[in-house]
Amino acid sequence: MPVTIVVGGQYGSEGKGKVVALRANQVLNPWLVRCGGPNSGHTVTIAGEDVILRQVPCCSEPDRATFCISAGCVIDESILLQELDLLGISRDKIIVDPRAVIVTEFDREEERRGLGRIGSTCSGTGSAQIRRISRRPDVRLSEDSSAIQARCRVETVAPLLHREIDSGNHIIIEGTQGFALSLLHGAVYPFVTSRDTTAAGFAMEVGLSPRLIDEIVMVIRTFPIRVGGTSGPFSRETTWEEVALLSGAPEAIPEYTSVTKRLRRVGLFDMDSVKKACQYNRPTSLAVMGLDRIDFKNLHAADWDGLTLSAKQFLRELETSTGVPVYIAGTGFGTFDAILLNERPLNSDSVRAESTYA
Repeated sequence: MPVTIVVGGQYGSEGKGKVVALRANQVLNPWLVRCGGPNSGHTVTIAGEDVILRQVPCCSEPDRATFCISAGCVIDESILLQELDLLGISRDKIIVDPRAVIVTEFDREEERRGLGRIGSTCSGTGSAQIRRISRRPDVRLSEDSSAIQARCRVETVAPLLHREIDSGNHIIIEGTQGFALSLLHGAVYPFVTSRDTTAAGFAMEVGLSPRLIDEIVMVIRTFPIRVGGTSGPFSRETTWEEVALLSGAPEAIPEYTSVTKRLRRVGLFDMDSVKKACQYNRPTSLAVMGLDRIDFKNLHAADWDGLTLSAKQFLRELETSTGVPVYIAGTGFGTFDAILLNERPLNSDSVRAESTYA
């Protein structure tokens, strides 16, 4: 399958970077495309170290891939250049679309004044989007940046992807945030992000027709999380202490946002919201993170037989309820704390996805 989109099914931070990296490892010469902006960070394990990336797509072996920043992206120049240095990506391997918009200090300050009330990261991403949509004369695009020109190939990304697709090479599109935060389809406005976060929205940002998409992997967590503070209503919210109690963990292991370092809010699993995300995104498979949060004994499990009965039952119920097969089962925080299940159906009696989304 030459084109894959990885999309979040909840409130973001589901593990999209992990899934992109694992999928890229299965491809000889992957082309990785990032959507979104610096308001969200994705984590990937590179040479044994966890790295948080906010602009460059995730890959555990950066020297194997070609990286693209799509036309729909928002770019913070300093963050992009820092990540290129960190990963050692050469100029011929990073392509930035000339239409990607650049964040300014004005954008960051604008959000600090107005968006803190809804839990925004205040990275300037939304403000930069507004200025681009307004077609203001002060908008800077990547083609206007000498720093980006010096370090990246500034070329229109979509035609290059079309060429690679025609040549049989694999494109992996890394979505941002989660379906419940979609500007257009999120449940509780204004507690949403500044863009659509569906698979269709990401295809549009990149410049690909939906007919070219072969695979949509929707990533979800056993205990969904969202930004801390005043980030809006959260279905079935609980505490990290309760999560530890339910899993049998020796102590609570709270999580913090990769960008702002805020304590994340956590909730119990909500099957109805996942089924709704399936309706809108029509995933071909699911990636489920946090089986160790169901039962601490699943931590670092490496195969199906290493999972506890409660984890297996959860995955089977998920498949039956959504009609979507599980492709990856996450068993810890690291990129390689995962079990690939695509060759072993969890439930041979699963009904077809198209008959169970409703």
